[in-house]
Amino acid sequence: MIRLFSHRWFTPAFLLFMALLTIAAYSNSFRAPIQFDDSQTLENLLLRDLGNFWLIVENTRGLTQYTFALNYAAGGFEVWGYHAVNLSVHVLNSFLAYFLLLATFRLAKVDEPDSRRFAAFSALLFAVHPVQTQAVTYIVQRMESLSAGFYLLSLLLFVRGASSSAPVKKALMYAGVAVSYFLAFVSAEVAYTLPAVILLYDLCFMAKGAVNLFSRWPVYCLLAALFAYFTVTTIAPLGGLSRPGQESGIEASERHAAALPLRVLKTVSAPAFLAVPEASAEDAGAPLPKDRAEEPGKKSKYGDSAGFGISGVSPKEYLYTQFNAIVYYVALLAVPVNQNIDYDFPWAREFLKAPPVPPGTVLNIPVLPPVVSLFILLAIAGLGLILLFRRREGRDSRARVAGFSIFWFFIILSPTSSFVPIKDALVEHRLYLASLGFFVIFVLAVDRVVFRLISGIVNARLSRQEERGA
Repeated sequence: MIRLFSHRWFTPAFLLFMALLTIAAYSNSFRAPIQFDDSQTLENLLLRDLGNFWLIVENTRGLTQYTFALNYAAGGFEVWGYHAVNLSVHVLNSFLAYFLLLATFRLAKVDEPDSRRFAAFSALLFAVHPVQTQAVTYIVQRMESLSAGFYLLSLLLFVRGASSSAPVKKALMYAGVAVSYFLAFVSAEVAYTLPAVILLYDLCFMAKGAVNLFSRWPVYCLLAALFAYFTVTTIAPLGGLSRPGQESGIEASERHAAALPLRVLKTVSAPAFLAVPEASAEDAGAPLPKDRAEEPGKKSKYGDSAGFGISGVSPKEYLYTQFNAIVYYVALLAVPVNQNIDYDFPWAREFLKAPPVPPGTVLNIPVLPPVVSLFILLAIAGLGLILLFRRREGRDSRARVAGFSIFWFFIILSPTSSFVPIKDALVEHRLYLASLGFFVIFVLAVDRVVFRLISGIVNARLSRQEERGA
């Protein structure tokens, strides 16, 4: 087995195997129909013309939106093309996950065969675990997977840049970190946390004291500038913290759509689910009907894509609910059954009392009182801290990888699992990138258990042989 992971052709052979297995796993998704927010996205008239590049990309998640425009230009409303792109992004993300984990285990001074084995099994779980289904087969959640790809690429470029002694290569890698961070964020806001993850990664695996950490000030300055820009222009408005009258990305998209003449639809062959009216001579040049374009500044009847600012749920209640949601995420990763695109997860109104589960809702585990869920999460975070500090004593080089993976999980979930209310208490696609941390911990735990079992069997046989010899 060790010889397999030491072979020089292991990495390319494994990547080919993982790609084929992932394609096989999702081969039945190419005819999956348009669902829920997919139709809302494809109704965006801006996507019908690639010449609307700047109008598209200036909006929230503009890069992902433009990939939908490219899909439409290539194949119209043929769903297999959208699914093919989603699957391609997921396969590439699995490759990036493997290379990032391989670099991480090497930095943690884990033996090369073990580094390859841990990285391979973790990446393979990331590729084919059922919890990834929504991010891959739900067309609109290309936002999540595309953002995750640039997120992983940015961190991998940081590792390459920080490890390089060539000034030109280092500068190019750091520039790539900033560009990838920008592209990740304009794909989906989950990438907002990247600077925090990079800093933690640096402290865990690369920095050898404050001087070494501060030597990378150029890349941290770039990340800080982008972080501040994203906070002011996107995060604060989405969270309801913008100045009065400031236009959000969703409102800007509606304003541009409302300004488009209805005649642009004359050449569009729309499927039935869009129910696009035929343009007539008298209404050519008229603005969109009121049911298809809201007035600028008003809330769209569809809601914004991130779902911030819902009514009926206070920040305190949302926070209580997220304690339960994160525990449920862990249970779902461990036992991926009863998956659902719309969970109707119960809102927790009280800290000490479990919320009632809505009729018809099927969950893997009972919904706990938020205080119990909080204690569980604090215990997991405490374990992460123990593992991070344990590495300073040099007992186990894998411990810091496990500790970092725990905080990777929490940090990446933090934008959607905080106190800022979002319309969906729990959705599976939020786990897409965060799940990589769970998979690493799972692989390390299984390896430890299997190693101890094998060691126990071998030691028992040796003891019996010694007794016979005596």
